[in-house]
Amino acid sequence: MKSSENNKFKFFNSNPIKSLAGIYIYLIVVIVIIGLIYVDNLNDITSQNVPPRLNTHTVKTDLKLQEAKVIPPVDVMTLMEPSADIIAKGKKLFLQSCASCHGNTGKGDGTAGVALTPKPRNFTKNTGWINGRKLSDIYKTLEEGIPGSGMASYSYLLPEEKLALGSFIRADFVSNSPKETEDDLLNLDLNYNLSDGAKIPAQIPVKFAAKIIISEKKATVQKIEKILSSLKNMNDNEGRKLFYKITNNQFSALVTLNSNLNWKKDEKLFIDTIVNDVVNNGFNGKVFQLSSKQWGSLFLFLNKQIH
Repeated sequence: MKSSENNKFKFFNSNPIKSLAGIYIYLIVVIVIIGLIYVDNLNDITSQNVPPRLNTHTVKTDLKLQEAKVIPPVDVMTLMEPSADIIAKGKKLFLQSCASCHGNTGKGDGTAGVALTPKPRNFTKNTGWINGRKLSDIYKTLEEGIPGSGMASYSYLLPEEKLALGSFIRADFVSNSPKETEDDLLNLDLNYNLSDGAKIPAQIPVKFAAKIIISEKKATVQKIEKILSSLKNMNDNEGRKLFYKITNNQFSALVTLNSNLNWKKDEKLFIDTIVNDVVNNGFNGKVFQLSSKQWGSLFLFLNKQIH
């Protein structure tokens, strides 16, 4: 009986299942520890280690030289049935600006368009038009151009010129052109404010404007320095004495008077110019102590010096 019990005891002690259970527990503990370490370092693991790529090739563009111009208002409703004069004007513009690429017959076979990819539009074909064949669609193309193609913007043309050009293309090249509706033309007017007209101010490139400003400032400095030199070489003069009496900075005072010469017309304007922001304009508080006679002498004196 004892032998049988001992055999059972030995069997349980040598049972591999118990050994495996211990290994499983050990593995579970290791996995839990690894998981805790992973979670604790999750921010570092997922952080972006590759530095962002900065664009170091920023292209700076200056303003274009542009003359001031007045854009006359356009009644787009008259283009429901464009007149012969409008068509003729459009044809002239087409031959001047478009035929080199699109060809005289509008088939996209102009000599300047041979090397272009994609090829210039063949207006006689009714398929493949990116913006469409209506006048409002052609106007959009002329105004904005077509990115990724050789079709540049013709925004420098007046609205009436772009409309005449579009009317000619539709009349001479486009077969079965879609009918323009009042809503189409109304939307065209609203999108581009054609019936309002506009005044476009002139603009010059910043680099040219900077040169002009520097040139003007240089001329002003030379003028003020010349006046100061003249004052220093002057003999005793009541106007000169008064000017030096009421100024802390003679150069700034002369710049103030030179910046707007309206004061030369009237003594009251002269006084107002000086007493307005006295300190920052190069003068001092003694201006408020001048008599009417002294103001008159100073006015006549500086009128002669600054011109």
